[in-house]
Amino acid sequence: METMQQRSLALLWNSSSGWSDSDRTRQLVESVLRSDGSRIDVRQVERGMNMMEESTAIAAGGADILIAAGGDGTINAAASALIHQRTALGVIPAGTLNHFARDLQIPLEADEAARTLVDGRVIQVDAAAVNGRVFINNAVLGLFPNYRIAREAWDRHGFGSSRIGRFIATVAAAWRIFWRLPHLAVSLTVEGRQHNLRTPFVLIGNNEHKMEGFAIGRRRTLQRGTLWVYAMRACSRWQLLRLLVGLVLGRVPRESVFQVFHTSHVTISSKRRRIGVGIDGEMVRMKAPLHFESLPGALKVIAPSSYLPGNDATD
Repeated sequence: METMQQRSLALLWNSSSGWSDSDRTRQLVESVLRSDGSRIDVRQVERGMNMMEESTAIAAGGADILIAAGGDGTINAAASALIHQRTALGVIPAGTLNHFARDLQIPLEADEAARTLVDGRVIQVDAAAVNGRVFINNAVLGLFPNYRIAREAWDRHGFGSSRIGRFIATVAAAWRIFWRLPHLAVSLTVEGRQHNLRTPFVLIGNNEHKMEGFAIGRRRTLQRGTLWVYAMRACSRWQLLRLLVGLVLGRVPRESVFQVFHTSHVTISSKRRRIGVGIDGEMVRMKAPLHFESLPGALKVIAPSSYLPGNDATD
């Protein structure tokens, strides 16, 4: 087993993530990481910082491990800089969903996640990319990007500055998208075959996502080298509500809700010149067509020493 002892570590710390006491938590994490004598270069994420450029510079400087401490955006930025690099990614999660950390069976408590980095092992996992932009969890079209646009409009009117304001903005944006339920007209090209679809939502996952039950979104493995495409079937708003409830409760099979494809490459075309895409939770607008590809084994990460693909509690 390859351990972290006597290695050069860089800690990219995003204090604006969901820490209850960022300074105290960072000091605790640093103490754990230094317990084996490792050298640590701590970089605080500042407003306006390009985290991918910072991560690229850290890797170029020869760090053995780049530890991303923050939400999915922070982890995505670090991972994007480490594709096909010798520097491995360490994860201390502080996001809302923490998909990547959960799928790697990394503890969600900061000190326990740090202990994993001391006692864990290096493994290689898949990443994916859309038009050259890397993602490690998934990319989504339709409902989520539309929700983010509506939510940001509320934030611009001053609702993002307080907890109650953010709650109101979230509910109002979600209700607006649910009530309008816009559909995309897209064409998917999978292994040379074209599929013309009208859909409110498409998820392109880095490996298979569990799309039913209470563990929705979880993955059993990050090492199969496949993209899984889930295109929601056209429906009314009330059909959507019934389908989603049935999906979560396990009463509706995913094939009743989604058309499902799995492949190594997929192209999504649209009459729109630019399409909103949620990439690991971050909203971007990209020029169509969208070319998705799997990047098998492209990322080195630190996993718990006990990590086994599929050894989770998602069922």
